[in-house]
Amino acid sequence: MNVRFVVPVSDDRGADAQLSQHFGRAPFYAVIDLNEEGRVISQETIANTSEHFGGAGVPPDRILQLKPKALITYGLGSKALRIFQDAGVAVLRTEANTVKEVIKAYNNNELQELTQGCHHARHH
Repeated sequence: MNVRFVVPVSDDRGADAQLSQHFGRAPFYAVIDLNEEGRVISQETIANTSEHFGGAGVPPDRILQLKPKALITYGLGSKALRIFQDAGVAVLRTEANTVKEVIKAYNNNELQELTQGCHHARHH
């Protein structure tokens, strides 16, 4: 069964994209689909069009429209974490710097589930 996950990134350089330090204010989100063997079958970068960037809506709503199994991030706020948990989307914490490193960590089961949100923007 294929798996889809989303990663907040600061640029649109595909597998070399740098992870964003802040989930909600990430300029872009990488959307990655892996097959059963953990190989990338599709990858795209979408712009963050939430109200943080002059658009409408909040980042969790935009991500949920993509129907991911997981969000992989450094951290995020308590409200966003709860929204994802309520929707059945796993929120996984990473220390990776690039999308390529996130994919490797995911395939190696090196990611931990995030159970507590941050309260200050500088922490996520």
